[in-house]
Amino acid sequence: MRTTSTFLSLSLTAAVLLTACTNNDEDLSVKGIGLSEASLTLKPGDKRTLTVTFFPDNAANKEVSWSTSDPDVAAVDGGEVTAIKPGSAVITATAADGGEKATCSATVSLNDPMNVTGSVEGTWKKYSVINVAGHINVPQGKTLTIEEGVEVVVGTAGQDANTTKIEFIVNGNLYCYGTAESPVTFTVPAAERTAANTFARLWGGIIGSETCGEIILDHALVEYTGAVTTATSPSVTAGLFKAGGGEGMVAFNTNNPGGKYVVINSTFRSTGEDAIYVQGGSCIFANNLFYACGEAGGEAINVKAGCKVDAAGNLMYSPNTNGFKLSNAGSSVTRSQAQINAYNNTIINAGWRRDPNKPKGGSVWAEAGCLVNVYNNLIVNCMFGAKAPKFGVDASDGPDLSSKIDYNYYASGTAQSNVSQHVQNGTVTSFDGFKPGVTDVVYGEHDVRGTAAGSGDPLFVSFPFAANPPLSYTYDSSWDFHLQATSPALSGGNTSFTPYFSATGITVNGKEYKSPAPAAHFGAFGGQ
Repeated sequence: MRTTSTFLSLSLTAAVLLTACTNNDEDLSVKGIGLSEASLTLKPGDKRTLTVTFFPDNAANKEVSWSTSDPDVAAVDGGEVTAIKPGSAVITATAADGGEKATCSATVSLNDPMNVTGSVEGTWKKYSVINVAGHINVPQGKTLTIEEGVEVVVGTAGQDANTTKIEFIVNGNLYCYGTAESPVTFTVPAAERTAANTFARLWGGIIGSETCGEIILDHALVEYTGAVTTATSPSVTAGLFKAGGGEGMVAFNTNNPGGKYVVINSTFRSTGEDAIYVQGGSCIFANNLFYACGEAGGEAINVKAGCKVDAAGNLMYSPNTNGFKLSNAGSSVTRSQAQINAYNNTIINAGWRRDPNKPKGGSVWAEAGCLVNVYNNLIVNCMFGAKAPKFGVDASDGPDLSSKIDYNYYASGTAQSNVSQHVQNGTVTSFDGFKPGVTDVVYGEHDVRGTAAGSGDPLFVSFPFAANPPLSYTYDSSWDFHLQATSPALSGGNTSFTPYFSATGITVNGKEYKSPAPAAHFGAFGGQ
């Protein structure tokens, strides 16, 4: 019996030791966390508490910290979310152990969210959230008005077996009236508004068809566009984009030579292709901001036949290929010559992100018989000066022989590209692309040009002129492109020409919009 008792005692002791050893070896570090809600929709003043789940559920350290992407829209304290004002924010919980994160998209609206698909018209009331679940269109002869603070959230799921992305086609009229404090926003779900999705081409953009009469975008924000078309894309089946698809969509497009289109005080960013691409209409594009436009190609503003355009006061930071691409391509009996005044714009870092094996342009490109006046632009750190093949010699390749490209200011910082093709081509600084003798660059009699990399600093109030990386497309909202009092770019511009729509403007929805008057300073902003 003593032997048996001893054996049992030893066995129990071994089991206890084995259990203790096993417990001591168990990994209780945090492997992941989740939140009780993936999204919230709240009205100002509402509160909702998020709870955290851990993997493993018996993690040793369950401490988390909380943050919000926009505390003016939604605040968070210990998991309690408080809605402040209309807008959207991403609430993030971060585990103290290992830094694992979980997010929740919070949307704050004065009105209950609307889910839309198909034909749309009427009015989307201010500060509403409009969830777009499928292709939408404004029918011919109908009007959609979008008031200040409306957030149009476009779903990113494929719409059919071809994974066609959502498009917004305007066959009638579209009026968007935002304000500086509360713009009209065309975007994607909050959790997808990330740096990784800058060129992810998540939806198709706003497309004015051949029957679209009027569009006004005043204080609008358009982002994450550029979806690649498919054979079943509405724009393809309507004949607005290439049959068969495979073409990158743009953020804003027109097709009616008789239409009237005004885009002012708006922002276009994170576009896979062009921001504005117009194939018809009388247009004013003024006081807009463009950045991170174009993935492998693309412009801030691209104009084709059938258009008469005034474009002024725009800031274009790092468009893939050009700030402006101007062409009479597509001219016909119904599509008259493209005519463009591009003046008093600031263009920064254009052209460097273009495929280096297929260089084309790099600030302004004019070709194929378009009639252009390109004056008073401040072109800084761009890959090339304004280019126009066979300028003044042959309008079949270059612009109309009456075109003028002059009174522009060119300056190059000293930052260099290390892309092998740029090095091989001898274009590592902006100066290399606008110095005398560069192919197709137009040298105006009244241009102001730096004499070497680093010279001709226009003295912006706040921008790293010399050191800004040429291929950078990350825009810093603290930059100020106004000119200091001692700036050499404050005078010397041409004010003797008359824009198309400065005296008699373009009337949209009963209101007349006029183009800005030419200014003697170079660029979009002048002095402080």
